Amino acid sequence: MADFNGTRDSNVAISTDNANRKVLILDTITNFDDGVGNTDSAEGRFDLGGTDSTSNPTKFGGNVESSGFYTFANTLSLDAIYDVTLGAKLGMSSEDEYDLFDSGRGATQFEDAKAPFDGSPEVQAGAEIQVGFSDTSLASITNFRKIAQQTTLKGRFFKFRAKLTCDNAKVRSKVHDLKFTVNFEKRVDTKEDIVSSASGTTVSYNSSFFAIPSLSIMGQGMAVGDFFTLSSKTKDGFTIRFFNSSSVGISRTFDYQAQGFGLKS
Repeated sequence: MADFNGTRDSNVAISTDNANRKVLILDTITNFDDGVGNTDSAEGRFDLGGTDSTSNPTKFGGNVESSGFYTFANTLSLDAIYDVTLGAKLGMSSEDEYDLFDSGRGATQFEDAKAPFDGSPEVQAGAEIQVGFSDTSLASITNFRKIAQQTTLKGRFFKFRAKLTCDNAKVRSKVHDLKFTVNFEKRVDTKEDIVSSASGTTVSYNSSFFAIPSLSIMGQGMAVGDFFTLSSKTKDGFTIRFFNSSSVGISRTFDYQAQGFGLKS
């Protein structure tokens, strides 16, 4: 269950749902003590502190904010610019808290009433996870875009937020789970026919990896007893030196194959 330790704008509040989970919801537009109407009215000030509908003053209207944002506590800062694949997981339910029991829930006969009695889904509320990204700093991120089921972006710094929406001022989305996933492209870096120096040769990958990759070396023309050592193995490259059976440095031609994650731009 999410803790929601990030920051919320003034339109987003924290509550609990019917499963006793902590949830993000859109706040009401007006408070109970700011409302108008009689407290003993069937559809008055007790109904979520709402306001009367401007189109029909005799009919109680909605009081839910149209949108709001929750910004994740976690951000992503990389050591360089990479191609990053992001995923999103969002768990939510929705409820029309203005479809009131004492007003018939939109039906003349009690047995004809709609959800939750007959299970009709709510379609007027939603939520999505968005990402903002930059090559320079977290502070420079001002624009955000929706993360689809899987989105690949190029950047170094990433911020995440959730956008909650309500289309009719009545239906609330209740978000109980928010997660983002980060994946780096799996790739292979190779070079062939590299001639090494007897004193050792430093090789740089065509593009740096996010982390140190697995490395395979294929020596050519190796005599019995020849061997090589690797040093300074990093996500950017490695140093190799060949020796003969007497442990004397020699020159050899070799190929390599490095396999890992992260395409550095």
